[in-house]
Amino acid sequence: MKYIKYIVLAGLIGTTSSCVDDLLDRQPTTEVSSDLFWTSTDDALSSTYGVYNALRTLYQTDYYYDGHAEFQNTRGKSVGSISAWSPAGWVTNGFSSMWNNAYRVVNRANFTIQNIEKMIESEGNAATKTSLERINAENYFLRALAYFRLIENWGDVPYYRHVLSGDAEACSLERISIETIKNNLLEDLTYAAGKLPASVSGDESGRATQVAALAFKGKIELYWASWKKNGWPELKGFQQSASEAQEYYKLAAADFKKVIYDYSLELFGKGEPGSYQTPNYWKLFQYDNEYCSEIIFSLQFGGPNLGDGQGESLLRDFGTRSTANAQCWIMPTNRLADRYQSTITGDFLPELVLNNKEDQENGAWNRESYANRDWRMRSTILWNGEKMLKVSLDGMSVGDSLTWMFGVRGQEAKGFINNDASSQTGYIFRKWVRQVGVAERTQGPQDFYLMRLADVYLMYCEAVNEAEGPNSELVGLINQIRSRGNLPGLAAEKYANKDEFFKAIEQERIVELVSEGHRPFDIRRWRKANEIWGAANSDGLVLRDTNGNRIRDEFKNASEKDFQRYYIYQIPEGERSRNPNLTQNDPWL
Repeated sequence: MKYIKYIVLAGLIGTTSSCVDDLLDRQPTTEVSSDLFWTSTDDALSSTYGVYNALRTLYQTDYYYDGHAEFQNTRGKSVGSISAWSPAGWVTNGFSSMWNNAYRVVNRANFTIQNIEKMIESEGNAATKTSLERINAENYFLRALAYFRLIENWGDVPYYRHVLSGDAEACSLERISIETIKNNLLEDLTYAAGKLPASVSGDESGRATQVAALAFKGKIELYWASWKKNGWPELKGFQQSASEAQEYYKLAAADFKKVIYDYSLELFGKGEPGSYQTPNYWKLFQYDNEYCSEIIFSLQFGGPNLGDGQGESLLRDFGTRSTANAQCWIMPTNRLADRYQSTITGDFLPELVLNNKEDQENGAWNRESYANRDWRMRSTILWNGEKMLKVSLDGMSVGDSLTWMFGVRGQEAKGFINNDASSQTGYIFRKWVRQVGVAERTQGPQDFYLMRLADVYLMYCEAVNEAEGPNSELVGLINQIRSRGNLPGLAAEKYANKDEFFKAIEQERIVELVSEGHRPFDIRRWRKANEIWGAANSDGLVLRDTNGNRIRDEFKNASEKDFQRYYIYQIPEGERSRNPNLTQNDPWL
């Protein structure tokens, strides 16, 4: 599956009429006759690879979402007020792109499912029928992931499970309640889990598994529980329910527990920290480890050998001019640096003082300030004095180590990383930055992880904590994750009660999952925007670099509506102009 290939029938799904152009991206009209194509499991799998490819387009830059939270700055795209500040800088056009990418998955999946189900119905060979049912289940799984992205961003959305008949039907679709969609997604994932294999290997690596279906089923249940507990007032008609929240926390916990205990999965490196120079957490994000058992489901990237569109752009987005002429669109903030705890005490250290004095106690430019911190910090970011290998312009070879020093530009000859790109915060990322010669900056082979075992540990801990409170099992799971940062176990006061243990869960989600696209969704389902940025019409927060200079204001003098818009996205106006049945979310009226 590393080398995803699919033929014209699946790959050219597209249309020309107005409604279908954007929302719908329906089944294709091609020169390939369905009578000639849908004759074998290879045909069914080829079409399914087209659905995988569409899902990749939908999720492949999820790391940009972290720019809509407090720990990542996105150069040129995270602007100063929430009225224009949206994930990855997407505003109206971005909403349309996300919406359309999701429905491209839906339509390809519906088209593929319809044809595979015809094949299943007429198939007489039991083994072939079983293979087709497995492939069909993959489409159920992929469609569920697309609809999950739609409901977590927009709430109620058009929902359909069939191939649309034409432009008239496309332009008449109405929004369906999120509860109805949620119920269908859980049913689809239950069905998929029953038909998918427990694991895959070899040429099948990267395809959906029973474990992935259960993990995402648990995630949807957890999100539903969070919304029911904390409310979603921006979604018209949505009702809080403490009892329903408890029910879904328990359902989520049951699914996560199966993933954790029934499939012999383990954290990469068995949760050991490795060495300080090459921690296991850093190794986890190198492409030669992308099929370890911690990775439950990921987007597949084949690198430069397959032509355009088969490689990832992580190096371009996270790297610097010194690593294959990358653009450093994404960088950590001092707020993230402050979250890395002491390997000695296991607790937080004093906040960094933002100035350029190298002898300042706890200073951001003082290298001693970064000593004895969670090893995931060194795996994730570079601060002044840290080193990284130079990568050639074509990405095919590596050179000597260069030193990061904030503000230094174009001095590779003197041994410094070139900041021409440039970092605005004083830090750059190490995580996701390739350090081997294999491909240019937009043709990398690194899979992007959508579900890891560590995430399942944390979601399980959250679900059980909400349903029952903390216990020794949960503390043990948290400590396994902390261990790879070379941190001591949780202090007793960190799991004395539900609220304190939740803080420990949130802390681990921040440092463990940084730049993987989770934080803003956590903020939204936990209703934490005001806790982080302050009340409406307040000063908000100021993001500063390590010199103490202002980068931008966040939520400064923001209205209540600005905060409401943070919690739910705008239905794309282009879709509404084509389809008058699509109502708008209230904060965007």
